[in-house]
Amino acid sequence: DSHRYDNDRNVSIDGDDDGDENSEADDEDPLLQSSLSDVDITRAASTLDKLLLGDDDSDPTYSSERTRILNLEREIQLLSRLDPDHPLNRIDDDGADEQGIQNVLRTTQEEALDKLWALWYGERGPLNERKLRLYEERLMDVRVSSAWPEVLDHYLGLVYEHCGVGVDESEGVGEKRRLEDVDFDQLDLGKWIEPANRLATLLFLMGRLAESKAWCERILAEKPWHVGALSGIVVVCLKLNDEESAKTWAMRALPGVSPQTRRLRSEWVKTNVNLAKRKLEELEDDLRKKVVARAEVSVETTNRAMMDSVGFDDSAWQ
Repeated sequence: DSHRYDNDRNVSIDGDDDGDENSEADDEDPLLQSSLSDVDITRAASTLDKLLLGDDDSDPTYSSERTRILNLEREIQLLSRLDPDHPLNRIDDDGADEQGIQNVLRTTQEEALDKLWALWYGERGPLNERKLRLYEERLMDVRVSSAWPEVLDHYLGLVYEHCGVGVDESEGVGEKRRLEDVDFDQLDLGKWIEPANRLATLLFLMGRLAESKAWCERILAEKPWHVGALSGIVVVCLKLNDEESAKTWAMRALPGVSPQTRRLRSEWVKTNVNLAKRKLEELEDDLRKKVVARAEVSVETTNRAMMDSVGFDDSAWQ
């Protein structure tokens, strides 16, 4: 959505017109003129435009962050559709009985949830989605529970490969991680939430309830609207005989689509859509800052090259 950045791009690129007086001063100083030349400004503007509009593939980090923003925008759209009162959920009830209307509404809501799950699974592309689904098939086959520790290693590997903070995405691929060594401060689960959710599910099946709960809590800290983790943590708390926590989390779960819970469901959607929008603003602001910083580095590099080309020695300036 390139229009989102139009205003920022204009602010960052459009220079103030200081009038003819400054232009004449620039003409009198060739070095100043070269360091503030049209070529210099154009290059900086080009760098900024390419990064903001998604046309620069030189840095995979920016590409990944842009994709994350686009995925979250889609996620917000799908979350909105979970509101029974969403304009696209309006049903022509002429001649239809109440049960028929409820059935249609339930179907549309299930479709929206299916699309939401598909988004969570496929956030990192089709190849990684196939890996995740393959591990899940083995996970759900009770006849091969002996393979669960191996599947756990695969899940943890995906988490670190795609959610590690401060490392290249290819770093550590294939490296075996230990669950007990996990430092959540080194993970940004928002980059791809679903491997962590699958991991929490597997820990529950293995009877490692406290660990399962800890992962659910981290997932919900990143995505409070993750309906799977919301359901899962309630079950985990009940297994831990922690009824108070189970009630607390149950109150945060997605209400049903019955007439009795319709208003509660609408309120849940509005609350979580607002949370998701705030997260989107944070991601956009973070990317914008990185883009501007990179553009400034590009300008500095260009200026230095121009100075070198004319033999300017800045150490002589006293």
